[in-house]
Amino acid sequence: MPDNWGFVAAAYLLTALVLAAYWRRLVRREREHERHRFATDRRSGVTEPPAPLSGHPRPEPASRPPLQ
Repeated sequence: MPDNWGFVAAAYLLTALVLAAYWRRLVRREREHERHRFATDRRSGVTEPPAPLSGHPRPEPASRPPLQ
């Protein structure tokens, strides 16, 4: 078993490198998407910055129908 620790460490290192590369790719694609979305909004005349991608904003309390 002690002879295999080198392979185990190499597998963990390779996994960490692949996940880090994938994370960087996702961050780069998100930035490109935000830049494209903001440029599209500017062309259409919208002057406010785009909403965050973290989720949909909650509706205002007055915009919901009353509970029955």
